[in-house]
Amino acid sequence: ALAAGGIAGGVSRSAVAPLERIKILQQVQDPKNPRYKGVWQSLGTIWREEGIRGMFKGNWTNCVRIVPNSAVKFFTYEQVSHSLLLHKRRSQSNPTADLHPVERLAAGACAGIIAMSFTYPLEMVRGRLSVQSEHRAPNTPPLPNQYRGIVHATTTIIKEEGPRALFKGWVPSVVGVIPYVGFNFAVYETLKDKLVKRGSLDDEKQLSVAARLGCGAIAGSFGQTVAYPLDVARRRMQVSGWKG
Repeated sequence: ALAAGGIAGGVSRSAVAPLERIKILQQVQDPKNPRYKGVWQSLGTIWREEGIRGMFKGNWTNCVRIVPNSAVKFFTYEQVSHSLLLHKRRSQSNPTADLHPVERLAAGACAGIIAMSFTYPLEMVRGRLSVQSEHRAPNTPPLPNQYRGIVHATTTIIKEEGPRALFKGWVPSVVGVIPYVGFNFAVYETLKDKLVKRGSLDDEKQLSVAARLGCGAIAGSFGQTVAYPLDVARRRMQVSGWKG
């Protein structure tokens, strides 16, 4: 579960890295004078100014973060949901009892908070790396306070803003991860169960890849929409106090 969750997280994040960077740039830009106004316009701007590397800026940090994050999240969810299920079956003396969506939501929220807290400094660094631009003349050194990588960004943040700065935006992240991960897992597991019952299947492993992808897409979209305002607040807090 740990390895599978980590690999799945790294591959999925890399696949959508350009869109993820656009989202972050649009979240923290000046709303009165936006430079990034849409998906295609933003992709074109990044391509002209920074090239293909600009599309994946911050992605390495995101992969370094998402692998342990996904691994811990999936592992914790399995352990918590399994413990809740055993407790429910024993307390009700019903060996066929199953978890309700609310119980799955609680297990998912618990897993999300633990995983997010475990890797939050990397999330903070990744946000700073994704936001910084390269508006400078060719063959000139980086602008002051720009970060050159994970280690340089981490040490610079600690030196200039203190260790606590690595956890800027942690509170809205905790609040946001409850509906995001909670609804994500709850909707995903509920949709899978309904498909298994409707198709008269013996086990969820018999579901097709397309069915699993569909369940994941619906669950992810639902969770992301619910938690998006808190995600914007987190990004704004992460770049506050930055001189880059």
